[in-house]
Amino acid sequence: MSFAGRPFTTLAIAVLGCCAGLTLIGPASADVVPPQTAPPAAPRPDDDSSAKSRVIRVEARLSVGEELDLGTAGRSAGDQFVFGGDLTSTEGGEEHVVGSIGGFCVTTDLERNAGQCASTAVLPEGQITVQGRQAGIPVPGPVVNAVTGGTGAFRRAHGQVTQRVLTPATWQLTFGLLDVRPYPPEDGRGPDEAPRPVRPSLPDK
Repeated sequence: MSFAGRPFTTLAIAVLGCCAGLTLIGPASADVVPPQTAPPAAPRPDDDSSAKSRVIRVEARLSVGEELDLGTAGRSAGDQFVFGGDLTSTEGGEEHVVGSIGGFCVTTDLERNAGQCASTAVLPEGQITVQGRQAGIPVPGPVVNAVTGGTGAFRRAHGQVTQRVLTPATWQLTFGLLDVRPYPPEDGRGPDEAPRPVRPSLPDK
């Protein structure tokens, strides 16, 4: 579809363990036995030593953007905006495609022209899911939404994404991620690479 004249947008544990020491008082003595501390737990195969924070900056170049008039004719609660396209990066000085993005927004507040949005960014190391409210659709100012999960290197990641609308079909996305971990695929493929289907051979007629 053409984006000309149609501005739109969407989008963007610490487990505290404590071990109480045991204090013993003898019946005929006021001496206190020093607290005993538990030995450190053995590291897990996927422990925190490999986790790190990470910032990913990309631009979404949309090739799909459809506004769906659902329910009552005209602008109404429940209308949707569906989008999709490529993710590009200029890292290294030259722009290149590094992944893709797709998602949708559902209008929930007509007075503020706001709605709930959800999207998935697909990168070579895994997927990143994003969800949150946006006001001013289809052309809001910068908005920050939550990173709700992921796969591969982002399987435990959390954080937030900041979205800025540069043009109706170009968005700037900055992911601030915590708990990003290496992902070693067993078969040599990336976490989101599926085997390509093999076209069956047909007998000669």
